[in-house]
This record gives sequence, structure tokens and C-alpha cells, in this order.
Amino acid sequence: MTQDERDLLDVLKFELKFLEDGGYGRSPHTPRRRQVAFEDSPTCPNFGDSTGPHSCTECLLMRFVPRELRDQVSPCRHIPLTEKGETIDYFYRCGTQLELLKLEEALAGWLRKQISRIEEQREAEHSRNNPNGLERLRQQQWLALAENLCSLANLHRERHNYLVAYALYGRALAAAERLVALGDDGRSLIERIRTNQQAVSETLQVGDASVEQAPLEELQIAGR
Repeated sequence: MTQDERDLLDVLKFELKFLEDGGYGRSPHTPRRRQVAFEDSPTCPNFGDSTGPHSCTECLLMRFVPRELRDQVSPCRHIPLTEKGETIDYFYRCGTQLELLKLEEALAGWLRKQISRIEEQREAEHSRNNPNGLERLRQQQWLALAENLCSLANLHRERHNYLVAYALYGRALAAAERLVALGDDGRSLIERIRTNQQAVSETLQVGDASVEQAPLEELQIAGR
């Protein structure tokens, strides 16, 4: 048995587009013959070859056929398309134009449902296999916060607003420590912040004459 190497999601998406583009209208080559869903689609392994060289067991759609019906001549006709269990075979046996329209609606709905389900499964699997993706985003956010707070503290330090600078270095240090807790190597950043904060602390302890009392509003903002 030949293995179908196509991607199931690609096959379903192509089938939906083929249906929406009117691919199951009357064929110009056989205008009196009604096109059959799945069997007259380019997704069928035997498309364009009346000799049917490929077994239906090779088709990716076989996984949607109930196990007890997989030995039928055209097993894809027995794929349940609706919650009621209506199949392609059911709609064709009814034979009315209304039922054929319902078939296209049911088939389109089924295809969209399967496409959505597979995409969600793959996204969930990707998240499980790549847990570091979200952690990396969090690390970047904490790094940006720490760097911004440190830059703001440096600015106040240059303006001799040492009390505000000291408080901002404290917040920057807390953010950097959170960054390390998430697994990022932010120790050099921590050392830089601590060095700057220590320098400000020493300036405050010495009572440098250039130290100016920061406005109460700035101290409150820095301490939040």
C-alpha cells in the first residue's frame, strides 16, 4: 500500500476551495454525469484515471470513514457530514435538487469544522512542544521594564534628584530579579543597577550639598 505523503490540512483546505469555486458543477467532458463529492476532486488519488490504480485505503480521507464501512466501494461517500450522521451517499440517494444543495452546505460545514479542529490541535501541540515561547516573551517584557526604570533613574541621578533615583533603581532591581527568576541571565544587569543604587546611597549618606529634595509627587511616583 502506497503511503499518501500529503498533509491532511492542505488536502482539506484545497477541497474546501474546490467546492466553493464550483468544482462539483457539471463537467464539460461529461455534461450528463453529475460530479460526485470527493471522488471527482483533484484530492482523490484516482482523479483523472478511470482505471482506479490506487486503493481507497491510500486516501487521507479514510480516517474519517467509520471503521465498519471502510470496505465499501466508495468509502468516502459514508463520511458523516452532519450531527445527524447524514453522508454524501445519503444526499445522493435522496436525489432532489434541494438535497443536493444541502449536500454542498453540509460538506462545506464539515470541511471548515475539520480544518478548524486540526489547526487548533496543531497550535496546542506547538505550544506544548515550545513552552519557552511564552516564557521568552515574559522575559523580554521584564527586561524592557528593568532597562526603562534604570534609564529613568539615571536621568534623575544626573539631575541630582537622588531620592527619586534611589527609589527607581529599587524598582529596576526588582524587575531584573524577576527576569532572572524566569531563567534569563540578567545578572550583569542586576550588578549594574546595584552599583548605581549603591553610589546614590553613598551620596545621600555623605549629604552632598548638591543633593536637592525631590518634589513629593516624584517620590510618590518612583515608589509605586
